[in-house]
Amino acid sequence: MLSAEPKADPAGEYARDSSAEAARHSLHTKPPTAGTVHDLGNLIQIALSALNRIAREPDVSVAPALEPVIGSARTALLRAGALVRETISRAQESHPEIEETNVGACLIEVEALIRYACEPHIQLEVRVGSGLPRAKCDRLGLQNAVLNLLFNARDAMPGGGLILIDATVVQGRPTLIELRIVDRGIGMTQQTVARAFEPFFTTKGKGRGGVGLPMVKHFAAEHGGSVEIESILGAGTTVILRVPAAPSELDAG
Repeated sequence: MLSAEPKADPAGEYARDSSAEAARHSLHTKPPTAGTVHDLGNLIQIALSALNRIAREPDVSVAPALEPVIGSARTALLRAGALVRETISRAQESHPEIEETNVGACLIEVEALIRYACEPHIQLEVRVGSGLPRAKCDRLGLQNAVLNLLFNARDAMPGGGLILIDATVVQGRPTLIELRIVDRGIGMTQQTVARAFEPFFTTKGKGRGGVGLPMVKHFAAEHGGSVEIESILGAGTTVILRVPAAPSELDAG
């Protein structure tokens, strides 16, 4: 049932405008809540993953009318992700000290999140080496990097299979935390590996990738780490992400 449109109330409009201005001022003057930003970033990742799953359904892929709807929703989520990254950047500018992250706890959270984003025929195994030191990086950045790599591994195994995350310490100067994300999917040619970190380069089709790996590379470089790819076409891919270990006592867990 349709209802009559209420008349404009100048006082009410002023109050709403003032509230909106106060909210904008609050965003710029108060430091963002790390937990809220963390949860929002993960929810966006899950929503994007769900949207991609829907887009791959046969009933949806043969319905041209749904293509612009799904495209608009994907664009909105990508913009929301950009806002999250901007918020993180502001937080880091106001709190420039580098965090120390418990990698084992971080991966437990990732494992819980990925259950909602992967089809039942995708399994995830997480191995964390004993006596693993804390990583000298922010927890949200590490989680987002690992999630990006897991989504790539999942997409490389349309028939299902096991994805392995293996976290170990590499002694040296500096000491590094090494995370290997291993899949037994379709793999890549060496030509594709050579271009994998180029922004917007993708083999997934238009609008379905090309930003995840560059973001991972940026995260690694920002924290003094590195990322590399080992892949064999038809046999699978291993992505090796390394970040510095925090110069502190070993984390007993």
